[in-house]
Amino acid sequence: MLNEKEDTILISQEACDYLRISRPTYLKYLHRGRIKATKVGKGWRVLKSELDRFLKEDNGDESLKNATTEDYAGSPI
Repeated sequence: MLNEKEDTILISQEACDYLRISRPTYLKYLHRGRIKATKVGKGWRVLKSELDRFLKEDNGDESLKNATTEDYAGSPI
């Protein structure tokens, strides 16, 4: 059973703040399946434990280092 700290559900902005990344980068990780989240209405919800798992893995994705907002303007997410 997950403890209370790991069971915390975060909205996209909270997840971006926690990871210290931009929203477009966060959405790119969701789209590529690197972060597992659930779509709720128009937004996304993610467990804090999932973000901790993501941080522990090697996440040196070179393609995201030079990403801009324009890269995601037409994203279906």
